[in-house]
Amino acid sequence: GHVNIKKDNKREEKLKQESKLNRWQLTSNVTPIFLGSTSNGSPIDSTFANNSKSYNTGVGFGIGVSYAVSKKLTVRTGLNKFNMSYNTNDIVYFAGMESRSLKNINPSASGSMIQVQDDLINSPTGVTSETSFLPFEESFVQKNKGYINQEMGYLEMPVEMTYALLDKKFGIKIIGGFSTLFLQDNSVSVISDNRSTFLGEANNLNNIHFSTNFGIGLKYGFMKSFEFNVEPTFKYQLNTFSSDAGNFKPYLFGIYSGISYKF
Repeated sequence: GHVNIKKDNKREEKLKQESKLNRWQLTSNVTPIFLGSTSNGSPIDSTFANNSKSYNTGVGFGIGVSYAVSKKLTVRTGLNKFNMSYNTNDIVYFAGMESRSLKNINPSASGSMIQVQDDLINSPTGVTSETSFLPFEESFVQKNKGYINQEMGYLEMPVEMTYALLDKKFGIKIIGGFSTLFLQDNSVSVISDNRSTFLGEANNLNNIHFSTNFGIGLKYGFMKSFEFNVEPTFKYQLNTFSSDAGNFKPYLFGIYSGISYKF
C-alpha cells in the first residue's frame, strides 16, 4: 500500500508544479543575419550563375510570445524584421541606348539605360574588353568594373516549438518550426568605386515565402521572472523565388539574443 501513497503524492506534487508554472513569456531579440546559398547560381540572370557571390551580414530584431504547454514543451510565435543582401562579383556595366535588360529585373528608369555583363565573358584570354570582339561603337564605351548588390527585406512570422533538455537556472532547449516571410524591401543596384546605381526590382521574388527553422536555445535565469536567451538558429528558405531562381538556394543563420519575461 505504501507505494501507491507515494505515487499519489508525486502526482499531486507534479500537478501543483504545473499549476504554478508561469505559462506565458514575452521575448525581445536582436540578431546578426548571415545569408548563404547551398549552391552557386544567380537569381538575377543566368549569365551570372558562375560569378562568385559574397554575402553581407544583416541585422534583424523582433518580439515574441510563447506559451508553456508543460514544463518542457512550449509553443511560440512573434514578428521579426530583417534585411539581407549579397553581391554578385566580377561584372562590368556601361550606359547603352540599346541595353539588354537582366532577365529577372524590372528596370527603373535609370536602370533601363544600363547594360550589365559578366566581366569574364569579355576577356577570355585576358585581353581587355576594349580590344575584344565588340561592335565598333561599343569599344569607346566607358566600362565600370563593379558588383551587383541585391537586397531583400522581410517581415517574418515564426511558429515554433521548443523542448527543454535542461531547465534549471541555466537551460538548454531544442527549437523547431517554420516561418512565413512577407517581402518588404526589394532592390538591385550596381556598385563601383562606392558609387551605387539603382537598377530596379527583382521580379522573381515571392511576396510570401516559407522557411523551415531549426535551432538550439541557451538561457540563463536572473531575478525571478527574467531570462537571458541566446538562440543560434538555421532557417532554410523554401520558396523565396517564384520562378527561375537560377539554382540559388538561400538559407539564413541568425544568433538571436535577448531578454524574456515570464508571467
